[in-house]
Amino acid sequence: MISLQTATASSLSILFTVIAIVGGAASYAFTMSESSEFLDLQQRQIARYVGDLTFTGPDRAAVPPHDSEDDYLIEVSYSDGRAAKSSDKSIVIPDEMETGFSEFSDGKRDWRVFSMVTPERTVQVAQQMVVRRELARDAAARATIPFLLAIPLSWLLVAFVTRRIFRDLEKLGGALSQRATAETVPVDLSTIPREIWPFARSMNGLIDRLGLAFRQQQMFLSDAAHELRTPLSALTLQIGNLSNQDGSDLAERISELRAGARRVSALTDKLLKLSRYEGGQPSAASDVLNLPEIVKDAISGLLIAAEEKALDLGFTELAEGALVRINADDLKTLIETIVDNAIRYTPSGGSVDISVKGDTETALVVCDSGPGVAEHELPRLAERFYRGSGVGEGTGLGLAIVEAICARYGLELRLKNRTDSAGFVVTVLFPSR
Repeated sequence: MISLQTATASSLSILFTVIAIVGGAASYAFTMSESSEFLDLQQRQIARYVGDLTFTGPDRAAVPPHDSEDDYLIEVSYSDGRAAKSSDKSIVIPDEMETGFSEFSDGKRDWRVFSMVTPERTVQVAQQMVVRRELARDAAARATIPFLLAIPLSWLLVAFVTRRIFRDLEKLGGALSQRATAETVPVDLSTIPREIWPFARSMNGLIDRLGLAFRQQQMFLSDAAHELRTPLSALTLQIGNLSNQDGSDLAERISELRAGARRVSALTDKLLKLSRYEGGQPSAASDVLNLPEIVKDAISGLLIAAEEKALDLGFTELAEGALVRINADDLKTLIETIVDNAIRYTPSGGSVDISVKGDTETALVVCDSGPGVAEHELPRLAERFYRGSGVGEGTGLGLAIVEAICARYGLELRLKNRTDSAGFVVTVLFPSR
């Protein structure tokens, strides 16, 4: 694959070469035309100022050494009958009746003639066509020399400039490749050409996102280590106690051990889910789903937990046909997490009511009869590992997972206390389809 530097240099070199060729060709044509006009002017000037061809001078001093073919042929004829005079009597120029240019051939050479006709005499000045063409071509060729020299010079200039420009990109790439993994210092725009700023700004945006992801990863690992340390320590202690106990309370110890293992398993599962949602990992393709059907399926697995606490778990409103666009697994996780939280924090004998609204806007509402939350704690409920005051059980990850799913699909999460009685309300609004 051709490099960007080579492509740029080649393109500019071709462009400058084409410009030089076109400019040289135009200069050649223009100079040819100007040379012809200049030679015509010379013939007119000679005809105007020529005498009767009687001038004589010292031999070899009249004119400098030159090719005789370059000489003008001059002929003067008189209207009073005197004999015509010519600079070369071997060649006869045809007589013209009007002033102007004409051409003739003497059988060997072609001539261009200017005739100046007056009442007293006619002056004719002729020049060989081949001589005119040679003079014009020589002048035109000299005019194209600068353009021919400009072609290789432009190649050298383009190579030098592109090398200087792309050297900055190479330095930028080298500096980025030598950075530490966790380094989040943005690229300094003052050290690179302005044209590269959009690319550098994109790199800075990527560095910021990578820094955020790295910080989230560090926080996640730190929080995970902190939260897992307590249940794992408890499990270790219980296993030690189990080995020192007789068979009288073995069943009770094993039950406590299983409960601890379930807590660790549940915490690990929630940590993995939170990591997936907050880490921006691509989810499966979204589908158009029937929200009431998914809600029914999701809470079916929570009925046993509700029965154990003698909770009234049911629907107060179920808008059949309410459709949403979201991944099915993510929607099920969202519903299960919200309802599980409501069951967990509602006292025995209480109620958990679920509503699916679909008239003006599609919404999932879960309302419980628990103790509710202090108003000043509401803004922090979706923070990871945050548990409200008076809450003993739980990992503090449920609503953080719910918020991460909502952020991924553009859903709106609303958390508030009930106003009609004690309890808490979680509402999820889905975008209008």
